[in-house]
Amino acid sequence: MKWTLHPATSFTEHKQQWDKLNAQSQNLAILNADFVEPLIEEFFDGDELLALGELDGTVQMAGFFRNTGLFQWATVMPSQAPVALWLSKQHKFIGSYIADLASSLPGRVLSIDFLQVDSRDLTFTPAADFELNAYITTSNRPIPPDFDEYFSSLGKNMRQNYNKVINRAAKAGDTLDIKCISEPEGIAAAVRLYGEIESQGWKAQQGTAVAPDNDQGRYYTSMLTRLAEKNQACCWYYLINEQVVAVDLCVNQNGSLIILKTTYNEAFSKQSPALQLKVEMLKHYAQHDSQISNIEFYGRVMQWHTRLDSATRELQHVTWYKNTIVRYGINLLKNLKSFKTADKGQS
Repeated sequence: MKWTLHPATSFTEHKQQWDKLNAQSQNLAILNADFVEPLIEEFFDGDELLALGELDGTVQMAGFFRNTGLFQWATVMPSQAPVALWLSKQHKFIGSYIADLASSLPGRVLSIDFLQVDSRDLTFTPAADFELNAYITTSNRPIPPDFDEYFSSLGKNMRQNYNKVINRAAKAGDTLDIKCISEPEGIAAAVRLYGEIESQGWKAQQGTAVAPDNDQGRYYTSMLTRLAEKNQACCWYYLINEQVVAVDLCVNQNGSLIILKTTYNEAFSKQSPALQLKVEMLKHYAQHDSQISNIEFYGRVMQWHTRLDSATRELQHVTWYKNTIVRYGINLLKNLKSFKTADKGQS
């Protein structure tokens, strides 16, 4: 395979090739060029490389890489990206092609880490060229064909808790509602509202809350607006007495809605607004929108995911080594380092 290397900042020139390959790979909104380009603008350092692998004149592998140590490279992994910024036709890892990539990267390359790779439909040729390490277990919830039947199949506690919120609101005279914002002009306001709610909670104390004037706020506003212009983004609200108390930031492509971020007003925690919103979204898509067939969460599996009877799978770190001797040597060094760290912690 012929590989060419480009500054990541030149991605605009290669967006069409990237999106064409995404359609032939995982076909995910979170690997759409309009999702990736704002990541580069806000979170890349400037020394990252875009690698394009061509075979018979067409790009069949592509990804963003940075040097991570002596003879080692890895895919670029901003925390806002749920999966590796890496594409391969039919989601295949082919050892000889990765070896060609290693030969094309600057300097001598003995290993390449592909971080947070989705295990769905993932194949390796040959498997012996790669080492897999579990990162997290994630989940997704297919849209049920019959919502009432699906809801009846959920656990007793889940159904009771959901109905308690509905019944208490009716008794108190409170109104409950959901709203979907999908127009590009409404996205910026939705991100601001998300930030306002998140800034009232624990993330504000850690300095990780989304705000209009920080890099996260700029990123989500830019990315969601671009995708909304193509009907590939939306923001869901859960309202109590017309006050927005929970927000989900979402993107969609190929029938799959991906929830990127969720926040809720902690003053309404007894009403479980974030979970209630998920149930209402499933109900909406089951009854009114045949375009969406699946909801992806991509974060670490939580208890509420299992309460919704979600399917699970692994996100994995995939490592290619130049040969078995290199694999043994690098893993030995890692184990020694871990042993020394543990020993120091006990002393």
